[in-house]
Amino acid sequence: MNSGSPGEAGYLQPYREAVRDLGASFGSLLWKSPDAQRKRFDVIIDACDLRGRVVADMGAGLGDLAVRMHQRGVEYGRYLAVEGVDELAEAARERLAAVPECVVVEGDFVADERLFASLVRDHGVEIFAFSGSLNTLTQRATERVLDRAWSAIRGVRGGQLVFNFLSDRGARTGENTGPAHRFDTAGMTAWALERTPLVSLRTDYWQGHDATVWMRASG
Repeated sequence: MNSGSPGEAGYLQPYREAVRDLGASFGSLLWKSPDAQRKRFDVIIDACDLRGRVVADMGAGLGDLAVRMHQRGVEYGRYLAVEGVDELAEAARERLAAVPECVVVEGDFVADERLFASLVRDHGVEIFAFSGSLNTLTQRATERVLDRAWSAIRGVRGGQLVFNFLSDRGARTGENTGPAHRFDTAGMTAWALERTPLVSLRTDYWQGHDATVWMRASG
């Protein structure tokens, strides 16, 4: 079920077109570079309490976050790669087959409004992470998605929500980021603080080009 605007339904289209042209590869994830991807992943890893936790990587692509956690020796409990593009989900399944405690779940977190609740209920998810996967949505649509994620995770003891986005405060705000959008960093931080005082914001890792918000439920 998708009650959002018609434009929201097309947020996966840039990825589908990239998969059509490039196959299910790193290039089809629309990251600027592997270094840019790792930089964002490292901020997420440093922000979250991951030890023993069940992590849902929303819009996981090829499951690269799991690979990075392994490289850094993170002892997470279980990793769920949640992906809405069929070809990427299949490629992630093959790639992560030999990685312990990794499961691929096919799901569209925009179209399926019950997805977050079902991930908590059926898989015991304790952390929702979004890395790059919100970029093709508008800020308003992103807030609707994050509202659903927060509603699902805030009832989990120690539940966490972490997400990154292109910031409007960096030195590179004039560059063309299409099909990605820049968000109002102050507005996204205010959105988080309206829901919990347990919030951190980082914009230092890429000269303000990117921002990461971490939130934790009380208790």
